[in-house]
Amino acid sequence: MPGPMNGIGSATAIVGMGRAMAWKTDPEPKTPLQLAAVAARQAMAKAGIGRHQVGALFTGRTPQSYMVLQYNQSLLNELKIGPMFCSEMTSHGGGALGTLQLAATALTAGVIDYALCVTNEASGIWMDQVGSNAAWEGDLQFEAPYGPSTPSIYAQSIMRYMHEYGVTPEMAARVAVENRRWALDHPHAAMRRKGPITVEDVLSSRMIATPLRMLDCAVWYPGGIATAVVLTRADIARARHEEQTWLAGFGQCNTHEWVGERMGGWGYAPFEDGPDLVQTGAGVAAKQAYAMAGLRPADMDLAESSAPFSYVNLMILEELGFCPRGEGGRFVADGGIAYDGGLPFNTIGGYLSFGQVAQGLYNLQEVVDQIHGRAEGRAIPDVEAGIVHMHGGPLACHSVVILTKEPVT
Repeated sequence: MPGPMNGIGSATAIVGMGRAMAWKTDPEPKTPLQLAAVAARQAMAKAGIGRHQVGALFTGRTPQSYMVLQYNQSLLNELKIGPMFCSEMTSHGGGALGTLQLAATALTAGVIDYALCVTNEASGIWMDQVGSNAAWEGDLQFEAPYGPSTPSIYAQSIMRYMHEYGVTPEMAARVAVENRRWALDHPHAAMRRKGPITVEDVLSSRMIATPLRMLDCAVWYPGGIATAVVLTRADIARARHEEQTWLAGFGQCNTHEWVGERMGGWGYAPFEDGPDLVQTGAGVAAKQAYAMAGLRPADMDLAESSAPFSYVNLMILEELGFCPRGEGGRFVADGGIAYDGGLPFNTIGGYLSFGQVAQGLYNLQEVVDQIHGRAEGRAIPDVEAGIVHMHGGPLACHSVVILTKEPVT
């Protein structure tokens, strides 16, 4: 097996994580900034570092429910820290994992000792997520004036995917069924109390935007979540910290902003040959991450994705290398992600059943917790490596991270 690319794999490690949660029913609703500050302080405390040791602060994009210029500066002020580097990662939801990549670059360069990455949102408490999200993801000139819904924007790519590869609604419905099964084990999953679902339940749920039915779609999380991560260099992680989770590999690929801009053959992946609505930057990002880690899809003990629709999960399984292109539907239909015996996939329930909280790092925390044997839901035995995929926009921005229990060599 080849070693890590350019010496970057396992040069940095996660040494502390924190999380803060709130719900719409809370007597005193929390803002995203409040949640972010709590999560960041938790992560710093678990890492055993003080405010003066934070050399970089990277946040996801400004939360929709707390729109300020330079949100990262607002959090910096709240935490009373003075880092060398401070910025937002604004590539939609893909910027969540992108914050770790910026941190790893600065740490590997040796110019800082610790980086703090924070992503959060509380739109489930403060705003109409359905209407506002569509306004963010539709082309301001050519789509938004017609009032599209977010599902209708994604449905354009999904219909093409079905046409090219013969994917059926039954195949996609199986993703929703398996995601729900994992959610039933997780105490914080939005759909836990709704109980299990069947393929027939998915196919009989009301149509939202052909071919997407209600149970094919992500559910908005009824609250807010902030997740914070402290990273450091390998030498410091080994010398000063009892627990490490190694950032073995990462990758990122951003291809467009609006769906209509995906129509060009740029001469390189993922759009080598011309118009393409079904290949995404996730495949490019995954290849980068695997190469850096010197690992393969078969080495992954679990996988998490922020794909917001059942059909998109099929596409991402292909792009992450768990099955050939166009085979996602058959892979899932044949038990490829079965709760019993398949690849552990979206083990908190995914966006379909845990719920969508834009730009959250909570998928990353699930892999860290599984690696160290403290999963809040169903525990997967003997986890050595896991892959996390975060996506944003209408299949526009993709970021992939591979985490390992031990450093890759």
